[in-house]
Amino acid sequence: MGNPSFLRLVPASCATVPIDWAKIPEASRKFFFESWCTDWSDPDKKKRPLPATIDDLAKMFDESKFFGYMPPELCTLLLDISEFGLAAEANTRANGHALQVAPRFYMKYLYHVWFVLFLPGRRDGIIGCSAKLHVAMPGEEDEAEVANDKAVAEEYDPRLCEEVKRCGTLRAKFMKKAAGWEALTLKRNLEETQLVEATMELPDDHPVYRALVQNVMSSLRPMR
Repeated sequence: MGNPSFLRLVPASCATVPIDWAKIPEASRKFFFESWCTDWSDPDKKKRPLPATIDDLAKMFDESKFFGYMPPELCTLLLDISEFGLAAEANTRANGHALQVAPRFYMKYLYHVWFVLFLPGRRDGIIGCSAKLHVAMPGEEDEAEVANDKAVAEEYDPRLCEEVKRCGTLRAKFMKKAAGWEALTLKRNLEETQLVEATMELPDDHPVYRALVQNVMSSLRPMR
């Protein structure tokens, strides 16, 4: 459901960080393969190989329905990639070059630039979004907007790196902020999504349904 997300930036310092899919749980591998590995431009709908690097992963998410409502399977996939698919040493080195911070990428979804940041070897990470940006038409590409979105991400990225090096995910966890942008930890995002899904199973007139929907929508509103 929702509008597509468009890739804007994969920082060069982490673009070539490899992903070891053999170490990622089968359920997440299957979910990713079935959701993103079909080549819809091919008449035979051939399956593409699993992405080898963070850059390849981000490119496969490009123009797909990624940000917005992230189902539990997607949240779990991101956590599995962070914990199992990315070597812990990727936090410090990749192809012999020191990294500023963990692998990450930036995408445009509706009126905001969003990011995903992984913490290799840990079941943790951050997602976040910029302040509202001018958009001519949500869900469509515009050359000037693409350039501006990339500039916004490039300006923000060093601040994100510095904060994560200094205090990890603490500000995202306790203040829902990361270097000035709205943010959540990947764990918290999964928990809130699971709460939404459980709530939706209750009858519409159930008092818990009403209370939880109000609370969840209130907590998610700053991220939109």
